[in-house]
Amino acid sequence: MKKQIIWLGLIMAWMLCACEEDNKLMYDESSRVLNLWFGSESTEGRVDSTEYNYAYRPLGTDLDSVTFYVKLAGVPLEEDCTFDLEVTGGDVSSVIVDKHYVLPSYVLKAGTTGGYYPIYLKNTSDFKDKAFTLALALKENVKLETGVKEYATLKLIVKDREEKPAYWDEDPETYMVSNYRARYFDESGGVFRALKNFFGTYSRTKYQFMIKVTGKVISRVIYQGTPIPPHEISYFEAQYLQAKLRLAVEEYNNNPENPDRPLSDENGPITF
Repeated sequence: MKKQIIWLGLIMAWMLCACEEDNKLMYDESSRVLNLWFGSESTEGRVDSTEYNYAYRPLGTDLDSVTFYVKLAGVPLEEDCTFDLEVTGGDVSSVIVDKHYVLPSYVLKAGTTGGYYPIYLKNTSDFKDKAFTLALALKENVKLETGVKEYATLKLIVKDREEKPAYWDEDPETYMVSNYRARYFDESGGVFRALKNFFGTYSRTKYQFMIKVTGKVISRVIYQGTPIPPHEISYFEAQYLQAKLRLAVEEYNNNPENPDRPLSDENGPITF
């Protein structure tokens, strides 16, 4: 009986020590873990890679950006903390820092645990009909350490190819609504579809006209939550831009200075 009590006491003492050590690791003020990813803050919207296509960059833009999200593990910082990204792999001889892209120093504000930050991309024709990849990760410092494996690396794909947006005809993350008119749903009813529901059948001519009129390279419509700039838009903004494009194509077709009117593509006169 005495041996059992002694062993029980030893086990409890060991568990207390282990808990104290865990608390030190979790709340150590000298070093924190920073996770990072592309996409949205929500778990469902997290991805480790994203593409930037120079073929559809906003017109007249010398410097564009893609954004990533960071999340601090543990309690908020008591003071601002600066952090940087560094290149850890990929086509580093083809995609050159400061020539093709800019990695500024970032600041995680005191009292916060996360936020969106930009990677700046310079206007260039060096990637015409090509695609390259960069791997980026946190440059560790005395206050911040690299996060868990699945949220430790960002993969950025840069290219210059005219391609149909991935979410034009179908979006796997659908939005269920009842009692809406059929044009916003698939044939089975009830499932909201992607860009084609606002802008019709895709064509290169139509997409270039959209970019010129809206000043945006639209890749996706977000139905709930906050769109991630610069290429995602909200459902209500999509409706607004649809109306704007309808007016723009009407004005184009009524302008005698446009010899190719009505504005057309391989599908006939362009409509929205």
